[in-house]
Amino acid sequence: MALTNEPGAIVFDDIEIDIAGRRLTVGGKDVALEPKTFAVLVLLASHPGTTLTHDGILDAVWGHRHVTQNVLHRAIALVRQALGGHSPARQYIHTVHGVGYRFDAPVQRRLPSSPRGGASAAVDDHASVTAMPIRQTLEVERPATSRLHRNRVPIAIVVCALFALAVGFSLLRPRIPASPTLVVLPLQVIGDDRNEAAFAAGLSEELTTQLARVNGLRLISGVSPTVAGKDDFDPPQLAEKLHTTHALEGSLREDGDRLRIALRLIETPSGRTVWAQDYDRMASDAFNVQQEIAQAVAGALALPIGLARAKATAPDPQVFREYLQLRHVFLASNDTTAYAQAERDLDALAERAPDFAPVHALLALNLASDFEGEGKEDAALREAHEALSIDPNDPYAHDALGQVAAHHKDWATVKQEYDTALALDPADPVLHNIDGMFLSRLGYGQKALAQFEIAYAADPLGYWVTYNMGTHLDVLGRHDEAKTYLDLLPGRESRLSTRTLVARWRNAVWRKDFAAARGFAAQLPEIGSRKAFTAVTEALLDPAAWPQAEAAIEEHEATLDADPYRLRLYEPEPDAAGILAAFEPGAQQPGGNLIWAPGYAAVRRDPAFRKFLKRMKFIEFWNANGWPPQCKPDGNGARCH
Repeated sequence: MALTNEPGAIVFDDIEIDIAGRRLTVGGKDVALEPKTFAVLVLLASHPGTTLTHDGILDAVWGHRHVTQNVLHRAIALVRQALGGHSPARQYIHTVHGVGYRFDAPVQRRLPSSPRGGASAAVDDHASVTAMPIRQTLEVERPATSRLHRNRVPIAIVVCALFALAVGFSLLRPRIPASPTLVVLPLQVIGDDRNEAAFAAGLSEELTTQLARVNGLRLISGVSPTVAGKDDFDPPQLAEKLHTTHALEGSLREDGDRLRIALRLIETPSGRTVWAQDYDRMASDAFNVQQEIAQAVAGALALPIGLARAKATAPDPQVFREYLQLRHVFLASNDTTAYAQAERDLDALAERAPDFAPVHALLALNLASDFEGEGKEDAALREAHEALSIDPNDPYAHDALGQVAAHHKDWATVKQEYDTALALDPADPVLHNIDGMFLSRLGYGQKALAQFEIAYAADPLGYWVTYNMGTHLDVLGRHDEAKTYLDLLPGRESRLSTRTLVARWRNAVWRKDFAAARGFAAQLPEIGSRKAFTAVTEALLDPAAWPQAEAAIEEHEATLDADPYRLRLYEPEPDAAGILAAFEPGAQQPGGNLIWAPGYAAVRRDPAFRKFLKRMKFIEFWNANGWPPQCKPDGNGARCH
């Protein structure tokens, strides 16, 4: 029995979307997507060049029942990642501020009669690939109006039609499983040795890295698995809060020189066991057993594992154990005392493990970041090159080289090294987060947002991915959406930090919610900060109070060495040169993108901004790599709006 309404395929570049077969092929390789995510891709690709509203997409794909825009943001992030989102040349989906999303690519429609890969039935179609006009299928950009007065009948018709097609396909074709999303929970240690717990957590994180090479498998990583394990999430909570389809859980026992690992792969939210196995190995074999586990999990999920990047020779078992423990502290701990001790221990471990690339790469990344302070660049370069001499494909070593280059405003090298790191490990949220900060600092707002969305989808409970999503949406002027993420921050740190309070204060001011701004200012721990932020809040409400506010700012800066751009920005006549000077240092500076926020328009109009762009070498990079949309060439300088 043949389908009479076979929809065929959508083709662009080296990508093919087989609608009936529910297959996405990128560069000749199948890429699995969850059903709703695949539906979002089909919907956008079916209407190239047309801005589809958030509500229109939610209506068409989810029926808009109890679904927030965060669900859509996650689906968009997954689609971008599947299409090659880390490469600027493959940015097919663009965010339209406050409206929705637009798909931009010269697509072709391949009719069913055309064999796969044939071109005889391909039809050029940049305007539409559907027989029904776009305005009859879903909402597109239009003047704001109450949803109660919109014509909802066409949406219902489309949803019913899609449902009917889905039922027909399910009867005539083999059932294709959704793209699995897996979280590896920290192994539970049988015993109460804290060092063993850190080793078990590190082993779980390393296993996540191995499983990231499984084709078609998405991994939840970063801080989220640690939080889920600590809070003892059950299968429904894992599905709800981490958007997983599966979880790998288990226990670790060390018995003399034996290592006993019991593992269980479960479905979420049902909790049904898919696969279980015990591993009894010599403790010295911990490095190698991960590959065996990864292959077994991939087999249980019927997915192939990629083995293109071989691991280095197995290190000394004690070195490997200490490395896993230290990496866990750097990735998941918010204990400043433990972090400081881990830095000292990592230095010592690098001396004892000259041939183990991951130790040198992790040390290089830590030295290159701003967290170590100034004067660490030579050591970072030495450790990064040492790591690459052992393993040229270590992503953290490449990322460290990029961060050092950023200190010298060598943006071309930054881009090259960050792109290399992402290509080597596209599932790591840390790398996407760092790349997002780089892109946002240079004014590429939408490209940066794509990186932050990928990072957030991989680590939805992480503090830094949430912070960067919230602050970057503020920079894009999407203050209400930013609030959604910033409101999550207090629950993602052990104690309420000044950074979180300042970000929420700034968002409240830009939303003109001065009652909330007063509340955030009152919670600041330092008396000087509290006084200054409170005074500025009152001055924004009553300009006559600015003399008192400026006095409070000066007092605050004199005693606490505060960042002047935080509050000087809001003065009636801000000192543009002084504010811009605060944005020059640093490579991984959180908030370094704030210069592009709508609230900084007066600073960008000042002649000092043109000099700032030249000093930062932004114009040189833009000329070679494309200009951000808010800036245009102006002689040998630039004009940014």
